[in-house]
Amino acid sequence: MTNPENSPEEFRTTAPADEPLTDLSAETTSGGGAVEPAPRATDYDNKNDGKVKGSFAASTWIALIVGFLLLIVLIIFILQNQHQVPLNFLNWSVQFPAGVTYLICAIAGALIMALVGGWRMFELRRQVRKQARR
Repeated sequence: MTNPENSPEEFRTTAPADEPLTDLSAETTSGGGAVEPAPRATDYDNKNDGKVKGSFAASTWIALIVGFLLLIVLIIFILQNQHQVPLNFLNWSVQFPAGVTYLICAIAGALIMALVGGWRMFELRRQVRKQARR
Protein backbone atom coordinates (compact mmCIF):
# COMPACT_ATOMS: atom_id res chain seq x y z
CA MET A 1 0.00 0.00 0.00
CA THR A 2 1.13 3.49 -0.63
CA ASN A 3 0.80 6.46 1.62
CA PRO A 4 -1.65 9.02 0.13
CA GLU A 5 0.77 11.82 1.04
CA ASN A 6 3.53 10.30 -1.10
CA SER A 7 1.41 9.25 -4.07
CA PRO A 8 1.38 11.09 -7.43
CA GLU A 9 -1.16 13.87 -7.88
CA GLU A 10 -3.43 11.93 -10.27
CA PHE A 11 -3.93 9.14 -7.74
CA ARG A 12 -4.61 11.30 -4.67
CA THR A 13 -8.06 10.87 -3.15
CA THR A 14 -7.88 13.95 -0.93
CA ALA A 15 -8.24 17.51 -2.14
CA PRO A 16 -5.25 19.82 -1.84
CA ALA A 17 -5.34 21.90 1.33
CA ASP A 18 -4.94 25.24 -0.47
CA GLU A 19 -8.18 24.92 -2.49
CA PRO A 20 -11.40 25.86 -0.65
CA LEU A 21 -14.22 23.33 -0.90
CA THR A 22 -17.22 25.61 -1.32
CA ASP A 23 -20.22 25.02 -3.53
CA LEU A 24 -21.23 28.40 -4.91
CA SER A 25 -23.98 26.97 -7.13
CA ALA A 26 -26.25 26.23 -4.15
CA GLU A 27 -26.57 29.74 -2.71
CA THR A 28 -29.89 30.75 -1.24
CA THR A 29 -31.48 34.11 -0.64
CA SER A 30 -33.07 35.11 2.62
CA GLY A 31 -36.05 37.41 3.11
CA GLY A 32 -33.80 40.52 3.13
CA GLY A 33 -32.46 39.86 -0.37
CA ALA A 34 -28.93 39.05 0.82
CA VAL A 35 -27.24 36.03 -0.63
CA GLU A 36 -26.23 33.44 1.95
CA PRO A 37 -23.91 30.59 1.06
CA ALA A 38 -25.28 27.08 1.40
CA PRO A 39 -23.83 24.95 4.18
CA ARG A 40 -20.48 23.54 3.15
CA ALA A 41 -19.73 19.87 3.00
CA THR A 42 -16.92 18.75 5.27
CA ASP A 43 -13.43 18.80 3.87
CA TYR A 44 -12.14 15.65 2.27
CA ASP A 45 -9.27 15.57 4.76
CA ASN A 46 -11.70 15.28 7.69
CA LYS A 47 -13.86 12.71 5.92
CA ASN A 48 -11.10 10.46 4.62
CA ASP A 49 -8.22 10.05 7.06
CA GLY A 50 -6.42 7.61 4.78
CA LYS A 51 -8.08 4.69 6.55
CA VAL A 52 -9.94 2.03 4.66
CA LYS A 53 -13.43 1.24 5.90
CA GLY A 54 -14.06 -2.24 7.19
CA SER A 55 -16.01 -4.63 5.01
CA PHE A 56 -18.19 -7.66 5.49
CA ALA A 57 -15.43 -9.90 4.13
CA ALA A 58 -12.93 -8.51 6.63
CA SER A 59 -15.25 -9.11 9.56
CA THR A 60 -15.93 -12.62 8.25
CA TRP A 61 -12.21 -13.37 8.21
CA ILE A 62 -11.82 -12.04 11.74
CA ALA A 63 -14.75 -14.19 12.90
CA LEU A 64 -13.21 -17.25 11.21
CA ILE A 65 -9.86 -16.66 12.88
CA VAL A 66 -11.48 -16.20 16.30
CA GLY A 67 -13.60 -19.31 15.72
CA PHE A 68 -10.52 -21.31 14.74
CA LEU A 69 -8.69 -20.21 17.89
CA LEU A 70 -11.69 -21.15 20.02
CA LEU A 71 -11.81 -24.54 18.28
CA ILE A 72 -8.18 -25.16 19.22
CA VAL A 73 -8.95 -24.26 22.85
CA LEU A 74 -11.99 -26.57 22.77
CA ILE A 75 -9.96 -29.47 21.39
CA ILE A 76 -7.35 -29.00 24.11
CA PHE A 77 -10.12 -28.90 26.74
CA ILE A 78 -11.67 -32.14 25.42
CA LEU A 79 -8.31 -33.90 25.30
CA GLN A 80 -7.54 -32.92 28.90
CA ASN A 81 -10.94 -34.11 30.20
CA GLN A 82 -10.99 -37.74 29.13
CA HIS A 83 -12.28 -39.33 32.34
CA GLN A 84 -15.66 -41.07 31.94
CA VAL A 85 -18.79 -39.49 33.38
CA PRO A 86 -22.34 -40.82 33.23
CA LEU A 87 -24.82 -38.88 31.12
CA ASN A 88 -28.44 -39.49 32.12
CA PHE A 89 -31.32 -38.15 30.07
CA LEU A 90 -34.84 -39.36 30.76
CA ASN A 91 -34.48 -43.14 30.63
CA TRP A 92 -31.13 -43.26 28.81
CA SER A 93 -27.83 -43.60 30.55
CA VAL A 94 -24.49 -43.53 28.70
CA GLN A 95 -20.85 -43.07 29.62
CA PHE A 96 -18.93 -40.32 27.80
CA PRO A 97 -15.66 -38.52 28.40
CA ALA A 98 -16.30 -35.32 30.36
CA GLY A 99 -15.06 -33.06 27.55
CA VAL A 100 -17.40 -34.68 25.03
CA THR A 101 -20.30 -34.37 27.49
CA TYR A 102 -19.63 -30.64 27.90
CA LEU A 103 -19.41 -30.30 24.13
CA ILE A 104 -22.76 -32.04 23.64
CA CYS A 105 -24.37 -29.76 26.24
CA ALA A 106 -22.89 -26.65 24.59
CA ILE A 107 -24.16 -27.74 21.16
CA ALA A 108 -27.63 -28.38 22.61
CA GLY A 109 -27.65 -24.91 24.19
CA ALA A 110 -26.51 -23.30 20.93
CA LEU A 111 -29.27 -25.11 19.01
CA ILE A 112 -31.91 -23.92 21.48
CA MET A 113 -30.56 -20.37 21.19
CA ALA A 114 -30.58 -20.59 17.36
CA LEU A 115 -34.18 -21.84 17.38
CA VAL A 116 -35.30 -18.95 19.59
CA GLY A 117 -33.40 -16.45 17.40
CA GLY A 118 -34.85 -17.96 14.23
CA TRP A 119 -38.36 -17.74 15.64
CA ARG A 120 -37.80 -14.08 16.50
CA MET A 121 -36.57 -13.33 12.97
CA PHE A 122 -39.62 -15.12 11.56
CA GLU A 123 -41.91 -12.94 13.71
CA LEU A 124 -40.12 -9.75 12.66
CA ARG A 125 -40.37 -10.65 8.96
CA ARG A 126 -44.06 -11.32 9.38
CA GLN A 127 -44.53 -7.92 11.05
CA VAL A 128 -42.60 -6.19 8.24
CA ARG A 129 -44.76 -7.87 5.60
CA LYS A 130 -47.92 -6.74 7.41
CA GLN A 131 -46.61 -3.17 7.57
CA ALA A 132 -45.70 -3.27 3.86
CA ARG A 133 -49.24 -4.35 2.89
CA ARG A 134 -50.78 -1.33 4.61
